[in-house]
Amino acid sequence: MKRINIVLLSFLVLAASIVSCSKQLEEQVYSELLVNTAYETEEDAEVLILAAYSAMRGTDWGTYYEYDYLMISESGTDIYGIDDWDPGNQKAEMGTWDNSYDFILNLWDGAYKVIGAANVAIGVLEGMSIDEGVKAVCIGEAKFLRGLAYYDLGFNFGNNVILNIGESSGNLGLSPQSEVIAQVISDFTDAANSLGDWTTPGRASKGAALGMRAKANLNAKNWQAAADDALAVMQLGEFELMGSVEEVFNVNNNGANEWIFAVMSAKDGVGADSQIPWFSLLGSYLNGGWGRLTIAGDFYTSFEMNDERRSLIGNGYQAGNQRMEDDKPVWYAVPGTPEYDPLANDPNIVLKDLDYDGFGVTKYGIGTDRFVYTAVAYNGVNYPILRYADILLTRAEALNELNSGDALTLVNQVRARSNATLLEAMDQTAMRDAILNERALELFQEGHRRLDLIRSGKYVELWKANLEAKYPGESFNYLDQKIFFPVPQKELDANDQIGN
Repeated sequence: MKRINIVLLSFLVLAASIVSCSKQLEEQVYSELLVNTAYETEEDAEVLILAAYSAMRGTDWGTYYEYDYLMISESGTDIYGIDDWDPGNQKAEMGTWDNSYDFILNLWDGAYKVIGAANVAIGVLEGMSIDEGVKAVCIGEAKFLRGLAYYDLGFNFGNNVILNIGESSGNLGLSPQSEVIAQVISDFTDAANSLGDWTTPGRASKGAALGMRAKANLNAKNWQAAADDALAVMQLGEFELMGSVEEVFNVNNNGANEWIFAVMSAKDGVGADSQIPWFSLLGSYLNGGWGRLTIAGDFYTSFEMNDERRSLIGNGYQAGNQRMEDDKPVWYAVPGTPEYDPLANDPNIVLKDLDYDGFGVTKYGIGTDRFVYTAVAYNGVNYPILRYADILLTRAEALNELNSGDALTLVNQVRARSNATLLEAMDQTAMRDAILNERALELFQEGHRRLDLIRSGKYVELWKANLEAKYPGESFNYLDQKIFFPVPQKELDANDQIGN
């Protein structure tokens, strides 16, 4: 292609104390990172790899792994509610996007920015005269990040451009999805062979590489490989389910070992931050937040009352700004839900009705005092990419497709943590549906639902049913053509090999 933008200047980096490529992330700014700089020391190697981590934050405010990949992965699905910011008109939710839609552009540009930074790092590192062990770890991290970016491209767009080291321009045609997936698995394999033990979810490790390879194999329907990779992660003994889901999402636990890999956020008001809280939290819940990540009413009521994951969704709560009316605090709840009637009968509050299809996701605000105004983005929330519960469900799904092993025990391990009723034995087809449902209950609004539905073969069917329930009388037959995202128009215009 004539232009895939690779920005290598003025990176704001989620950085480590610079000595080894395995130390824990802190915030540090590196600027003027130029390809022709002389790289000679292990500290220089660290600068290179941190540039690749920095690229995960996309090309602008809130893009790629700061927020918007999460939204585009969840909005057009069966469990999404109504965008409180743009109700009934949000293109990702409605499937009315085209190849100039900004969220699609941001995913494409963000992924290629990571690929470009990783390729630069690998190319320079291979020629450096530093300790071979340090070099191997740094290259492993770069390959992990490159594999993650190609994972996002390959499973969301299908066919993609594979950009080799040293290539940043020229006419390159699209490679078939199978070749992109092969590149993903190759990068994760190399990373797993080079990286060491898990130290922080903000840094790649052997477990993260094996876990993402499991996910790649799952989406490629390489069932045995997915089951084996997930088991390999489990056998490392480094990861576990936390005691409760509220502990998982408490920002004070964002370094806990259920988080296998995540993009971490600073709390100091200065370093790199996450924009997820702005988009996920309704303004009535917290002092700030736009309510763009919501869930559908039918999905909310599908949770059992005793399922603690229900508590990660906003319903039956006091206004975040402690709004008063008639000298009484204002609370919010959705009519018809179990939380509503006790509040409606409470003479000490004023209850306001919430929209049934606009349940706010509050999982990203746990551990902060929402009655004290603070900079919303700096609450320390992780951008979720891979956690241990996902690995258990990945192995369960793969085993069920192989019709072997004990998928039920793995699913129930996840359910038991949240006090949900344990499932009983069922046939393969019923278990397939149960696992798809369990992934929604456990991983809602964590950026997995779109790919889960595509893999299930039910994507359009379930997405369409959700839209028909929210917007009765409208036709959504156009969704049949909306499985993969289109190559952005600007790339078609710039590249003679893939243009019209």
